[in-house]
Amino acid sequence: MPQASSGTPAQFSLFEAKEPIPTSQHAQVAPDLPPWLAGFVCEADRETETLRQNGAEQAAAARTALLTKLVAAARGWLDAELNTSQAAREMGTCQETVRRAVRGGRIADRRTNPKGRHRIRRGDLQRIADSGVRPYDPTADAQSIAQLRRKR
Repeated sequence: MPQASSGTPAQFSLFEAKEPIPTSQHAQVAPDLPPWLAGFVCEADRETETLRQNGAEQAAAARTALLTKLVAAARGWLDAELNTSQAAREMGTCQETVRRAVRGGRIADRRTNPKGRHRIRRGDLQRIADSGVRPYDPTADAQSIAQLRRKR
C-alpha cells in the first residue's frame, strides 16, 4: 500500500464516489453500493486491517486487490443498462410496471433518443423493489372481483 508523507499508509478508495463512507481509517466504500455488498466490503476491510497489524502485509495487499476487483465487477454489473423486457424479467414483474416506474420518476430513464425505448440501469431496479408495492396476488384479486359482483 502506498505510504503517505507522515509514514502511515495512504487511504485508498475501493470505489470512486462523491461522498465516500469510511469503513476504517484506510478504506472507503461508495454510498450507492447495495447494503449487503457495502457490509461485506466493510467487514473484509476490518479483517484486512487485522492482517496488516499482524505483519501479513502481502496477504493484506492481495486481499485489498481482490476487494477492489470485486467492487469494480459489481459496479460494472450494476451500471449495465437494460431494456424494459430485461428489467421486468430480472424483477419478476411485467414490462408495464417498469415503464410506470420510469414515467413516475422512481427510476431514471437513460435512453439517448427521447422517442427510443426506455433504458434502465440495473442498479436502479432496487428502487422499484423497495417501493413497497406488493407483487400481484391472483387469489386476492379474484376475491375482490367476487366481492364486487356480490354487491351488484
